[in-house]
Amino acid sequence: MECPDKAVIVEERIDRILTQYRESPNLLGIIRRDLGELADIIVSSCEMPSEFDILSAVGDQLTLLGKRLGWPRCHCICVPVPVFGFDCGPANPNVTIVGLCEGGVWSGCQEAGDGDICLDDDETYRRYLLARRYQARQLWDIDSLQAAAEHIWGDDVTVTSMGGARVAIQPGRPLTALEEIQLPVAFRVLPLAPGITPHISRDVGKIFGFGAGWGGLCEGAIWFCPQEFDPYNCA
Repeated sequence: MECPDKAVIVEERIDRILTQYRESPNLLGIIRRDLGELADIIVSSCEMPSEFDILSAVGDQLTLLGKRLGWPRCHCICVPVPVFGFDCGPANPNVTIVGLCEGGVWSGCQEAGDGDICLDDDETYRRYLLARRYQARQLWDIDSLQAAAEHIWGDDVTVTSMGGARVAIQPGRPLTALEEIQLPVAFRVLPLAPGITPHISRDVGKIFGFGAGWGGLCEGAIWFCPQEFDPYNCA
């Protein structure tokens, strides 16, 4: 619906004033001022829904949309505890190496602690809300899961049914350190039907198999070895 123009609102009502009163500029000025204030309210009310469009809303508007969808910005997750040691190998986004006096624990003695993570970045939060729509509508089919996962990680993501109430998600690219931390939240927002066990494959590239969509032996395809992923378990 197209919102009315403020000037049109005012002039339409000025035209209704009786002829004998149109010779009074003071009266017309008072009426125009009051009509202008009412017109501002009408136009603002009309434009309000567009401010809460999931594709364009920002800041508080996006936060309110998230609350309406039942998906707030902040979530409780398992936070990796810093580990005492020496950083001499490949970087691991899930392990923070610290010195002896920096509050670290021995590796393997404490898996994680409880903490909160907030999706403060509007564009990140928007992607999660777009995925949340499928879950809110209880669209449990594989195509909906694929579409929701693409909102989170992009077009290279692959969703594979493993049979036996299992499903695997392959983001299709290396995840950033922040995305690794957000991983439990991402799996919670995906439309995974109750009873389905989610798995994750961090491998990049086509999966080896036969038929359309699968990679062949001479295409650098990878074996499909996803790991079970529980987004609610800290162990």
